[in-house]
Amino acid sequence: MEVLNQRSALLSNYEVLTLLKELESDHLARTKTAIRIKKEEEAAGLPPKHQAPPDDVCENLRTVEVEAIQYLSADYQPTALQSEEGIAQLTRTLGQWDLTKAEKLQIVNLAPTEPVELYVIVEELEDRFGDKMDDILNAVKSSLKEASPTMNGTTENQAAEESMQVETTTYVEYTEEYTEQWGYDANEVVFDDTGEGAGVEGDLDVDDD
Repeated sequence: MEVLNQRSALLSNYEVLTLLKELESDHLARTKTAIRIKKEEEAAGLPPKHQAPPDDVCENLRTVEVEAIQYLSADYQPTALQSEEGIAQLTRTLGQWDLTKAEKLQIVNLAPTEPVELYVIVEELEDRFGDKMDDILNAVKSSLKEASPTMNGTTENQAAEESMQVETTTYVEYTEEYTEQWGYDANEVVFDDTGEGAGVEGDLDVDDD
């Protein structure tokens, strides 16, 4: 295996969140389709097919993805106020100042709107950008959109979180249905007791002679 382009691009939190939501949506759509086909086959009197839950990723990875979405969608994150156009505009504006790539990425991710927030992102802020701090903060503020409330008074981000929780609950119910029918256990550990040391219980603790 050869790495052709090592770290060819940096992704912001907003871009990671967008990608994870797309993967989550595709996964839930495939799960619902598989369940619908199963129910149609049962209604038609066809013999059930022995198969595991329709999951092409391990459960641990699914947990990481869901928790990452919840973290990046939290109220204290600026992702709810960001947009693809706003981030593109902000990165172009930040290009006029001598900021490192890491500093630009942190400014996009944290979206500082106060000087104290900028101090923990940019090294030697006063020496490098003493009279430009307000310009940087104004560039960040102009890239953010106003939080628009929905009909029930919640924000778009909160509504999206509630929708994701409902869809995730639906997925869990579907998975449990398959698990109960086929006796599938995603956490089952299968030990391969072959090779050197086969059949020796606790062979890692055996002292050398």
